[in-house]
This record gives sequence, C-alpha cells and structure tokens, in this order.
Amino acid sequence: MKKILLTAIAVYAVIVIAGATAYFLLRDPPAAPPARHEVATSTAKSSGEVPDTKSGEAAKAPTSSAQEKQTADAIITGMKVENRGGITLYTYDYPKKPAPGVYLRPFLVTDGVAWALKFDLYYYYNISDPQKTAWIHGDSINVNVGGKTYNLRFLAHDRRDKMSPDAENLAESYVHDATEDELSVLRALAQAGSGSITYYQQEGGAQRSHEFTSEEITRIRNVLTLYDYETKDDAEAAGTAGAKGEAAL
Repeated sequence: MKKILLTAIAVYAVIVIAGATAYFLLRDPPAAPPARHEVATSTAKSSGEVPDTKSGEAAKAPTSSAQEKQTADAIITGMKVENRGGITLYTYDYPKKPAPGVYLRPFLVTDGVAWALKFDLYYYYNISDPQKTAWIHGDSINVNVGGKTYNLRFLAHDRRDKMSPDAENLAESYVHDATEDELSVLRALAQAGSGSITYYQQEGGAQRSHEFTSEEITRIRNVLTLYDYETKDDAEAAGTAGAKGEAAL
C-alpha cells in the first residue's frame, strides 16, 4: 500500500512539472535569431567597420581625383619646367624672337609648397616690323572677350625694358603675381576660346594690338587648369574657414 502511494505521488509530480513547463513555453516562446543583415551590421560595428551604403559615391571621388592628376601630368609634360635655386617654373618654350606684337603668357612658380600664378605681359618689336611702333612704354591693356572689354593698368616702375646691342629689336614686359582682376581676365579668355589684346600708353597714344591664337588660348587654359589643381586644397580650406566664420557671426 505504501509503495502504491509513493508511485502515485511521483506520477502526480511529473504531471505537474510537465504542465508548468508547457505553460511557460507557450507564454514566452524563445526569441527568433536576428535577421542575416542585422547580424552583419552588428558584427561590423563590433569590429569598427561600417558597411558602405554609398559605394557608388565613394567610388567617384578617387576616380575624379585620379583624372585630375592625369590631366595635370599631361599638361606638365607639354610645358617647359625650370629649376632656379629651389624655385620651379612651369611655363612654355616661347621663342626668343617672336613675331612683333604683344603677348599674354601666364606661368606658374612654386617652392614645392606654395604656388603662385604669374601674369606675364610681353611686347616685342623688331626694326623690320612695318608697323614701326618701336617703344610704347605702355601702362595699360584692353582685353576684348566676347564683346566685353577688360581694362588693366600697370605701374611704370614695374615695367622692364630691354634692347639688343645692335638696336635691331627691343622688348617691354610686366611680370608679377596675378591680381584678382587679371585672373578674371585669364579665366574669361580660357572660357571664351578667343579674344584680342591692345597694349598702349594712356598719354602717348602709341599702341599695339594682337588677336589671340588658338594655341595661346590653350596654353592660358592649361596654366589655369594646373594652377587650380595644385591650389585645390588651399581653396577648399579657405572655403571651409569662411563658412565657419559666417556661422560664428
């Protein structure tokens, strides 16, 4: 009798435990495993790497930068590069005795860190030139681009005059860091693809005009392209600083 009673109690206990287990399993089912993409994100975060959700945009930047460098390298290949005591000049191989006329020949100078765009106005005259302009000692130029005239003036003491020993030819030139106005004129020429220039003296009336050739325009455009590429970081930094200053105000 005692044995039967113990057996009944054991069976009852098993039934109670089984019922309780079923109750809790039905009330709180096990959590489903996270979806595959959630696991990937979680793993990436724990490793310090975030999946690239803008792979298309990210791929554009290096490609654009590589193209800009390729363009800059191609421009330099066609230029005349001179090293002068730690300073490097990027210009073109212009003839020492060009056809008589006035020329605009910007070039670049760098010390390996900073870059400067030089504005080079050059007037050349030969005694056999039928126009017989000789010395002009100009202090102004007019550049005509697309129906618009840009006027630039210079200081007389910035002009450099040179004459050959036999007086067969002479030259006048202005070379200095390009001003904002001069840079604007160069950009207008590069964009328009054509234009003309007149070099003259305001009081004396002597002058010399010249129509830009396609080669001259191309060279001006190349110098500007190289300048913009080499100073790109400086321009972006200046833009960022300016934006922060405006925000502070």
